[in-house]
Amino acid sequence: MRSDDRRIAMGIGDAMSGSVCCLGSINFDVALQVDRLPEPHEKIRARAVATGGGGSACNTAVWLARQGARTRMLGWVGDDALGAFVLRALAAEGVDVAGVKVLHAASPVAICLSPPDDKRIVTSPVIDAPWTPDDALPFAEGADWLHTTVADAAFLSRGRGTRRRLSLELDGRYDPAFARAADYLFTNQDELARALGTDHPVRLLIERHRDDAAVWFVTNGRKGATIIRGGRAETVAAVPVEPVDRTGGGDAFNAGVIASLLSGAEPAEAVRMGLELAAKAISRLGAR
Repeated sequence: MRSDDRRIAMGIGDAMSGSVCCLGSINFDVALQVDRLPEPHEKIRARAVATGGGGSACNTAVWLARQGARTRMLGWVGDDALGAFVLRALAAEGVDVAGVKVLHAASPVAICLSPPDDKRIVTSPVIDAPWTPDDALPFAEGADWLHTTVADAAFLSRGRGTRRRLSLELDGRYDPAFARAADYLFTNQDELARALGTDHPVRLLIERHRDDAAVWFVTNGRKGATIIRGGRAETVAAVPVEPVDRTGGGDAFNAGVIASLLSGAEPAEAVRMGLELAAKAISRLGAR
């Protein structure tokens, strides 16, 4: 089934019901496509360059808006030209930016190097987030889903409403408490292996979280993605694609999964939609 047909079958589109609040970083990205990574003290020339908005939760917000979800973004930018640029780009995508704070600071920047089948990212130094749970959660009121990169178990517990679902992008972190605080957790195989200190992270997750209700989504490049829940794992094959830039593929995957689950899809079908969006994202330079 083609991507557009799948979206129609699952009710995903311009009239999609459901609203999502995304909380996390908002970056200005510089993406460089290279044939290889430079050696120490070596200067190489990029094949292509792309600039634009970035940040994991922010990218997910954009892809959700493109799927027809009512989407709002919580985060911050600096009071500079880059901050103004990324806010305009978000608004142009249909994302509500009323919850974005403008600080007297430099906007976050990410430099992304994309050799074939790989990526390397360097980001600006992290400053203390201007949000507290008391600030952030009122903006999530009325949303059907809260998606965040804020890995704080206490915040997650408060963000999880009686009717609102909550998902966390782990971004290389792991804490067993996250699985008890969130409904859905997103990560990738490489980051999870480093965080757990094992070459078999999926096997370890199955053992550790056999009795947890949370659903894990673990992406693994060309091998697709694995769903872990209730002590069982199911792997869904990847969509064949020749990657140009892997930056943002996981963020697009998250959006496809969330949009599909909001539309009533089962996890495996949601993962298929996520993998299709990820394939679209990585087939071009830039996170979106």
